[in-house]
Amino acid sequence: MARKRNDPAQRRAREAARRAAAAERIGPRPKHTPRPHKPVSLYDLEPPGAFYREWARPTVPQGMKGVRPIDVVEAHFGPDSGEADTMRTLLQYAEIYGQQIPVDAARHLETLARLSGMAADAAAAQNITEDEAVESLHSLHSQGLLLVDDDGSVWLTVPPGTPYSAPDGGWAFVEKRMEAPQEAVAALDSH
Repeated sequence: MARKRNDPAQRRAREAARRAAAAERIGPRPKHTPRPHKPVSLYDLEPPGAFYREWARPTVPQGMKGVRPIDVVEAHFGPDSGEADTMRTLLQYAEIYGQQIPVDAARHLETLARLSGMAADAAAAQNITEDEAVESLHSLHSQGLLLVDDDGSVWLTVPPGTPYSAPDGGWAFVEKRMEAPQEAVAALDSH
């Protein structure tokens, strides 16, 4: 007995008819709902360099759940202490960077932006305050679009795993945005 040959056109027609009948019975297939994009923090991107070796996380001592870190510091050292100012700064950074903060890089970026005049220039150009301009730079930094290089200069970068990252899938340092002037480096050394 000879084998029946399946005509590809007939097979496609049967499959299309089967799908149409199923769609009539159960309705159209639901559209795939994309999963929400999980935001990636700078810490997760693992930036290279000396400024990204240590990360801080504002926390409270063990056993003091439900208490804000600033309340603990103010109670122990006083509201006008240097420690309280440092904790306020860390909490401001945590709003931008998330729970893991590259304190050395963030402080360097802020100091350099103010000393070099970049923050003032950006504020004047955009009709915003200098503090808002610095916050904008921190926001770019927290997304990995600005990084502090080992020499203290600030670079426009492309994070790994993005379409324009380096060919090996790593960080791409695109353009130097701020040179680290000697005065800025000396001011940082005094902190």
